Amino acid sequence: MKKQNKQQQAIVLVHGLWLKTWLFFDWKRYMEEQGYQVYTFGYSTSSRPFEHNANQLVAFVNSRPEEDVHIIAHSMGSLLSITALPRIRKPGRLVMLGSPVNGSSVAALIKRLKWDKFLTRHASDILTQGLQNPKLDRACMMITGDSPMGLGRFITRLEKPNDGTVSVKETQADWIDQHQVIHTSHMGILKNRQAQQLALNFLLEYQPQDRTDHE
Repeated sequence: MKKQNKQQQAIVLVHGLWLKTWLFFDWKRYMEEQGYQVYTFGYSTSSRPFEHNANQLVAFVNSRPEEDVHIIAHSMGSLLSITALPRIRKPGRLVMLGSPVNGSSVAALIKRLKWDKFLTRHASDILTQGLQNPKLDRACMMITGDSPMGLGRFITRLEKPNDGTVSVKETQADWIDQHQVIHTSHMGILKNRQAQQLALNFLLEYQPQDRTDHE
């Protein structure tokens, strides 16, 4: 398999709500084996204002030494990444994993029950509303699961198919260039080799001329 130049292309991994960077261990190791320089971005997912986290992600990505920086983000991490993208100067591609870009029915119920004050907190609005007409200047891909094993199913009845936390419908949008459904759960995708291979294939299609919009 063709290796990427570590000095030219990097990947930033962005975790989702309540999670930590170490949960991306398998993805980090896999992508490093393909020749990418891989960084993990950690942030306080609900205790700090969403815009603060977006600003931190902008600064983190822009400070990477590589010319091209791809982003792979899980769940809410994609909502954060897309919010940050208009201010990110590094070109690359975006891979989203089980991300409720249309809003999360689980988060919506949490808000209606007023549990958001101690559960989703600052992340409540973006998780409930999703993204409206996002401004993207890079190709993006969504990989999501249809194995309904997750905590979300204990909170509300998710529309089928779903990954136990996010329904497939919540991950679909006409601005997404590629959309893949695989048999995995919301957390299982963080260790799923098929998802990693799909993401790698998508990143390998990246060409230097894709930088045009950033120059």
